[in-house]
Amino acid sequence: MPASAEPYIYADNAATTPLSPAALQAMMPFLTSTFGNPSGIHRVAREAADALADARARIATCLGAGAPNDIFFTSGGSESDTWVLHGAVQRFRDQFGAGARVRVVTSAIEHHAILHGCDELERAGVEIMHLPVDTEGFVAPADLRRALRDASAADHAAGVDAPPAALVSIMLANNEVGAVQDIAQLAAIAHEFDVPFHTDAVQAVGHIPVDARALGVDALSLSGHKFHGPRGIGALYLRPGFSIPPLITGGAQERGLRAGTENLAGAAGMAAALAEACADLEPRAAHVAALRDAFIQGILDACENVQLTGPAPSEHRLPSIASFVCRDCDSELLVMLLDRAGVAAAAGSACATGSTEPSHVITALGIADPTWAHGSVRFSLADDVSAADVDLLLERVPACIRRARLISSMR
Repeated sequence: MPASAEPYIYADNAATTPLSPAALQAMMPFLTSTFGNPSGIHRVAREAADALADARARIATCLGAGAPNDIFFTSGGSESDTWVLHGAVQRFRDQFGAGARVRVVTSAIEHHAILHGCDELERAGVEIMHLPVDTEGFVAPADLRRALRDASAADHAAGVDAPPAALVSIMLANNEVGAVQDIAQLAAIAHEFDVPFHTDAVQAVGHIPVDARALGVDALSLSGHKFHGPRGIGALYLRPGFSIPPLITGGAQERGLRAGTENLAGAAGMAAALAEACADLEPRAAHVAALRDAFIQGILDACENVQLTGPAPSEHRLPSIASFVCRDCDSELLVMLLDRAGVAAAAGSACATGSTEPSHVITALGIADPTWAHGSVRFSLADDVSAADVDLLLERVPACIRRARLISSMR
């Protein structure tokens, strides 16, 4: 298929989404005429402050937060994750002193914002406990309870009177295979041990119902560009009563917890995009999920030695994500061939020092055979995906898989 294949189908929406017209319209006043700094006290500043408060309130409503002040604006999901990781550890040390063992519990399939943040904390003396997942990508509640119980028993034996961990952080929905965790149950288990619970909801917000209070979490991260908002803006929800030290100091913005003049245009755009996404969320998710299911079945029917990764199609899988492993097929090559054929997709692997390593998510699912693990690919469908788009995908993707296998066999 020629490189100019049209129409080009963007099936990498889990990476980023196009800015919605509603978000752009909401942003424009704050990129032009309403340019004030919300921290000031004159009229121009007050207009900006009012707009920032409105954006905060709209996001709080969409997330089921108790009050607008539960929402703290950040630069995105990675900052929100980093803030809560470091903040929870410092909070624990401040509360329980140097004698208490500091632990963070997370899962093996988290986004690198969490995993690399945990690596940094580990180098600083924090014990990181990685929970396994099953072959579909789910954390077993029993594994979390066991990890916290064992840590609590070790502390008791050492004469330490403190919760067994500073934080449990488990993502709501996985960005690679779409597994949606039972966060409400996991958070309840953490709270049995007086441990706060954070969920990285970056892939979930705007795509499935997310109610922070119903989930029972103490902290929740989100990022605007995942649901047709602008890049460079995100938020951290903090439950009332759960406070953490600031990550960035120097000013009184975000109630003294996140210094720096606020990105007002970004906040307004994110609020508009989220309100738009939540307005028709359930019928849109059902539409996308139905076409995702047709695409998954079509690929499995058309291609030999291709397996679905993550959960079977259900409410426990993100509506847009179809992910596979293809035997004897290099994923980076496949994605390049797909691009030339008019399809944007993502490889489930990362290139490092000249060698392609299998995705940590795929490895955690128990796919160890390199002939399978190196062939992971993810398609994340657009909100407005059509049956015609799926027909084109089912024409182009199998052809690219066959070609990638042929080229891979010649290496």
